[in-house]
Amino acid sequence: MHHSFIVPPFKFLSLFHHEMSDKMCKTSAKADIVLLVDGSWSIGRLNFKTIRAFIARMVGVFDIGPDKIQIGLAQYSGDPKTEWHLNAHPTRDSLLNAVNNLPYKGGNTMTGMALNYILQNNFKESVGMRPSARKIGVLVTDGKSQDEVVIPSQNLREQGIELYAIGVKNADENELRSIASDPDEIHMYNVADFSFLLDIVDTLSDNLCNSVKGGVYEFGSKRSIVQKCSFFECFF
Repeated sequence: MHHSFIVPPFKFLSLFHHEMSDKMCKTSAKADIVLLVDGSWSIGRLNFKTIRAFIARMVGVFDIGPDKIQIGLAQYSGDPKTEWHLNAHPTRDSLLNAVNNLPYKGGNTMTGMALNYILQNNFKESVGMRPSARKIGVLVTDGKSQDEVVIPSQNLREQGIELYAIGVKNADENELRSIASDPDEIHMYNVADFSFLLDIVDTLSDNLCNSVKGGVYEFGSKRSIVQKCSFFECFF
């Protein structure tokens, strides 16, 4: 399913705080969110700038802190790399600065390896994961994986990690569905071009806020979110 929404043109960090001041995800819940970002050559440096803007807007709605929301990020291509761990940035300003300076890696698209990597390296107490916090993984990719993704994503979900999958341009929709938690309408996005990422970011942030606030229920072999709040309840 393709999600397409029209939002005002994105203004990056200079106007970021003003734009987001009324859209914060207001919750006392704790959550550990790991972003897994495709940095393969097919994206290109110009489009990677759009990915930075997309990530900044997505994470900027959260109140960041060691007793609040923590966000880590790993970038992958042929080999995954942790850009920063969950406990690396204790403030929103520090996190947004790291996003703004996120380097472009380049390489192939080994999504399955990268999914295994974040389970083994990023969702760990030794790097800031809190056992009592909700655990969420967010994949952003622009192509079909060159390795198997079903078992790695299943392993993550079996550890109680809720998965979002965002595909761009040449991403494989069936592959995205196999990665994302159910229901797909909440957890899976596929857009035709990088510019459309900014059309879905507010709705994605809305759903992430619900995931942080909400409980989980069993849905087939996957774990999924029970919606606890509307857009206005989450952000206003």
